[in-house]
Amino acid sequence: MSYEIREITPENLPELHRVASTAFGEDPKAERVEDETLVIEYDRMMGVADGDQLVASAGAYSFDLTVPGGAQLPMAGVTWVSCLPTHRRRGILRKMMKFQLDDVARRGEALAGLTASEAVIYGRFGYGVASQFVEAKVRKAGTTFAAEPKAAGRMRMVWDDERAKVLPPVFDAWRRQRSGAIHRSEGRWEQMFRDRPYDRDGATALMHAVHEDKRGEPDGYVSWRTKQDWNSDDDGTCFVRELVAVDPEVEAALWRFVFDMDLIGKWVLRIEPVDSSLPWRLSDPRAYHADGVWDFLWLRVMNTPAALSARTYATDDSLVLEVVDPFRPRGAAAGRFRLDGGPDGATCKKDKGGRVDITVPVEALGSAYLGGVKWSTLASAGRVRGSRDALLRADAMFASTPLPFCNTGF
Repeated sequence: MSYEIREITPENLPELHRVASTAFGEDPKAERVEDETLVIEYDRMMGVADGDQLVASAGAYSFDLTVPGGAQLPMAGVTWVSCLPTHRRRGILRKMMKFQLDDVARRGEALAGLTASEAVIYGRFGYGVASQFVEAKVRKAGTTFAAEPKAAGRMRMVWDDERAKVLPPVFDAWRRQRSGAIHRSEGRWEQMFRDRPYDRDGATALMHAVHEDKRGEPDGYVSWRTKQDWNSDDDGTCFVRELVAVDPEVEAALWRFVFDMDLIGKWVLRIEPVDSSLPWRLSDPRAYHADGVWDFLWLRVMNTPAALSARTYATDDSLVLEVVDPFRPRGAAAGRFRLDGGPDGATCKKDKGGRVDITVPVEALGSAYLGGVKWSTLASAGRVRGSRDALLRADAMFASTPLPFCNTGF
């Protein structure tokens, strides 16, 4: 049977939302359609039709991704990927992925990225895990710091319309120096501030506090919600959605503010960097209990020379990479490339001859690109091939501190 790809318009967006909601096991909500209009790019959305009815969906947002060295690289943020349970195993996902990646290539974006609902789906289309996060818990008895924060300034609450004036500039300064972070449009901030009740899981609306330096300039913020059980002897729970600061001492001051809240006995940190300094600040490191390490941003390299030339590298070196891309064998990601890079910049060009240092499937290149995993680790897992010397040199070159971290879902 032939399935037709359809364009998405304001008129059929609710139908597309119904398809996606059904596929993800959720109830369709008119408010979600309303919120989507704040960020949607209709020319990047698609539906797949079986006759007159939509049965599958996919789309993308246009993001800027921070890569090692601070460059901002355009990235297609893949989203809305779904298929009705009545139409699984019919090649529809493959059809959508091919159509979408061809469109990404035409737009000249060197990277595509996504957050995966299922970890086994996207590797065959060239995506690899590029960043991870930790969900952690901290109990009140363990919130003493080994050294108190040194940041001068004050904390104050931010309400209503002021949120959109204060928080985005602080976030933007932070994300421009954090590899793996992506920019947020005004519409994405408005989605966050709308904070629909059905997204709160019984907790309060989001609250926001900003840290200001001695001049009164905002240099960090924290967003959280709380849940109390007044029929219990236990104090309530604080759910920290995000805590953002460029300066580590300001970050510590924000955590001190969070842990000094009254009527709270436990803190749930929803999305923390794998290399967070918080457990090392606590007098009792065991008080920081990681419930799990999860994948977050998956990357798919679309143009190897453009992607590898855009970032900087920890050491000066050269490598010849053979990139294998079965899904798009004639695309700009596939082939043999010579990378010459270091702390001051890099060039990456097609290489026609000579010895290959490392052979890498495109999905493994996506994992290694931001420095979130070592090449030698990928080799030990059977993901890439190369000599021990080449792998160790690649480890040194691609190393990135801090580790890549993305805290914006899409």
